[in-house]
Amino acid sequence: MTTEPVAVGKCRVCRQKDTSSVLYACNDCVNRLIRIVREIAVYATLVLPAMVAPMRGQTGRMSPGYGSASPARDDVIAALDPRSLPGDVDEHGDAVTRRPDDAGSWVASIPGRLAYIADAIADERDESRPGGTITADADYIRANAWWLGGQSWIDDAVGDLSEIHRQAQDLAHDKPGKPIAGCLTVTCDGQVFWGGIGKSAQCRACRRTYDGLDLVRLEAAQGVSA
Repeated sequence: MTTEPVAVGKCRVCRQKDTSSVLYACNDCVNRLIRIVREIAVYATLVLPAMVAPMRGQTGRMSPGYGSASPARDDVIAALDPRSLPGDVDEHGDAVTRRPDDAGSWVASIPGRLAYIADAIADERDESRPGGTITADADYIRANAWWLGGQSWIDDAVGDLSEIHRQAQDLAHDKPGKPIAGCLTVTCDGQVFWGGIGKSAQCRACRRTYDGLDLVRLEAAQGVSA
């Protein structure tokens, strides 16, 4: 499939930098997509499978909504289970994995979300793709990252992948308790902190929440001002 050139403008992902003459995303955002997909695959294939057992001093039931109090980390098991997707759709019609009580926090399936995005790319490109494993799906997305940068839905893809990446980091206890960035609200000088699995990041001063693309743009704005 050939992507028609688009007028030069602001990147649809970060809204900070200009795109090239044939992309909807800037080079930095496409490179960021490649990096986070690679890291998601590492978390899902190497790190998280080794963390199914509860950590010392923690109970098996790490996340509310998963019924049995098993001796394993149910949140990690759910995140690695491809059957977790789809379970429901949110207000935008996007597939999500909700807690059984349909509350606002859930653990999404990492392999399910990767397969969903890889399938969307293959459908748009009208081609078959290698699949069946997390590594194959991640490799396919990375191989088509620059093509994806020329599609108008690049911002949705990056938003989904960023949420999965943050969930994987949180499940792996690989997120320092430091602020992500300064709040983007003009009248606020507060700092934004990650809220945890299935939750939005939030400014501790004005309580503004950030998720999906808002988080990507928050980090992009921080990079520009640094």
